[in-house]
Amino acid sequence: MKLSDEFMDTKENKVIAIITGILCVLFTILVSVNNGDATCIFLSILFGTFIAGKIDTVNHLISSILLIALLLFLGVPSFSWYCLLFCIIANYIDEKGNDMSDEIDEKENGKKGLFYKFFKYRYTLKVVVLILSLLGLFKLLYPNSILGGLMVFAPVTIIYLYAFDLSYESVNLIFDRIYDFF
Repeated sequence: MKLSDEFMDTKENKVIAIITGILCVLFTILVSVNNGDATCIFLSILFGTFIAGKIDTVNHLISSILLIALLLFLGVPSFSWYCLLFCIIANYIDEKGNDMSDEIDEKENGKKGLFYKFFKYRYTLKVVVLILSLLGLFKLLYPNSILGGLMVFAPVTIIYLYAFDLSYESVNLIFDRIYDFF
């Protein structure tokens, strides 16, 4: 979605922004229909950004509607509703914190400390997913524990989130080369 955002915000190219947004949805669907943790995380990103008022362009709107429609049509694996709630709250906090880090970027002499870095790279969701993944590891190691009946994330989910996030952040590094290609 970052690529779609860059096409819309930086280059003001609605057609390519919509196409890349649709491609993002298709890849998201491929993962989400097979993994409940992925479904939970992607829905939390969608709902968290919606609540934060970040679904504000045509590419976001089309992609959001298409994602929800395809998930409803294709169905999703089971996932934890309370994990979804925790992740939505975390994503909302990340979006608002990221706005504040953008304001620091705009100031020439803005101090760029831990707060700035934490929200610049949206770490609230990562921390929540890490905790839910660690609970999943604990549940795996101790199946008869108090967590036995609780739905949490698989331990590997944090690794998948980081892989997703690295690809998201790498778009900033290669965007101009990609745009020049089109």
